[in-house]
Amino acid sequence: MARSRICRRLACIMLAWACAQPAWAAPRDLFFVTQLFPPFITQDAAGKPDGGLVAVLQEACRRLSWRCTVQVMVWKRALLMINLGEADGLVLAQDAPERRAVMDLSRPVLVSSYGLYARNGNPLRYRQPADLSGRSVAVYGPSLSQTNCEKLVQGVPGVDLKVELDPQTVLRKLSAGRYGAEGVAFSNDDVARYWIHSDGLSNLHQLAEVKTLAYLYGFTRSRVQPGMLDEFNRALDEMCRDGSLQKLAASYGIRPAACR
Repeated sequence: MARSRICRRLACIMLAWACAQPAWAAPRDLFFVTQLFPPFITQDAAGKPDGGLVAVLQEACRRLSWRCTVQVMVWKRALLMINLGEADGLVLAQDAPERRAVMDLSRPVLVSSYGLYARNGNPLRYRQPADLSGRSVAVYGPSLSQTNCEKLVQGVPGVDLKVELDPQTVLRKLSAGRYGAEGVAFSNDDVARYWIHSDGLSNLHQLAEVKTLAYLYGFTRSRVQPGMLDEFNRALDEMCRDGSLQKLAASYGIRPAACR
């Protein structure tokens, strides 16, 4: 009888402990969407998502015992899935009103910048947005790159904005002279360096860095469980403190955000 009471008491204690644990303490399946955006988002030879942001995400998920899957797709479809609540999160987000409208954002993970690019021999010496007057300016979109480019040239007379489907097309066309002898491109600097090296676009150079930025992860507000983002951020903070974040970023030639 005494043994039976002890067993029942132990069972009640274990049940109470289990109920007290947060829902995300158990292994959890999460589905993230993104676009190709090397070196931040790439694919290996087998088509598996790779790149700096994917590597950091998978390490954070491993530490939390989460099973995180990433699918690469067209950017417009990825954003639509987030808006419709059909994915748990977005890999490659910026802290912008468009993202905060539907997502809870993680701490900054990687830092980068936007810059202006031109063909060698272009006489432009960029000092201020007014210097772009009367020129073609190419950018990929729809994207936050396009949004930031439009803000840069707002009010500048005679700017002919050319919007392409991806950054690689922007840089290839710039290299081929498709935007005119004095055309320029607006691009993420890490992405531009990647494609200039990968595609051998040796006739391009950076005119100027125009804005710094940070990349992070977005969790779909309609799907995120209470406390999950805090746990995820703690895992990222731990990775920063123990040097894992820095090592992963360095392996892709990109820069980590500062530790908090």
